Amino acid sequence: MGFFLSSLICLLVLVGCSDKEEDVAGEFLLGNFGFTPNENETYHIVVPIEWTGKEPVNIVSLELIKGEEEPITLEEDGISYEFFGADPLKTTGIYGDSDIGDLTNLKNLVIDGEGKLVLKLKTSKVQADNERRVKIKFSINSKEIEKIVKWKTLEQLTTKQQGN
Repeated sequence: MGFFLSSLICLLVLVGCSDKEEDVAGEFLLGNFGFTPNENETYHIVVPIEWTGKEPVNIVSLELIKGEEEPITLEEDGISYEFFGADPLKTTGIYGDSDIGDLTNLKNLVIDGEGKLVLKLKTSKVQADNERRVKIKFSINSKEIEKIVKWKTLEQLTTKQQGN
């Protein structure tokens, strides 16, 4: 009886775990850029984003974090930012503050395969930090989920100091 009960519990746990993984099967991939921004200037980075899952996702929010999910701030990290949605046909790249064009609200941006985001970025003194990540909150089938995504552009971000 004990063996049967243990086997049944293990089977239920395995089925439950595999079902949850299937609900969120897929990863986010963000395009990488190599650039060194000047201190105290604003940039807009049009970033390609890819969702590898089978079903489209609705982006709820994006947040830059470090370490154990601490928010990245201008005061501590030298980075001020805001995310927007972008027309999927917008050319990927780095734009100044005045030549970005129209930005769209990120709320309920749907990614079905590939899409585009805009990261509005202002930096002060920034050093590279391999602990920086992007936390993406999204919904799929009315279920809200979070994924932490490594992004080399964010990890390697440093600023040129004025006068150099």
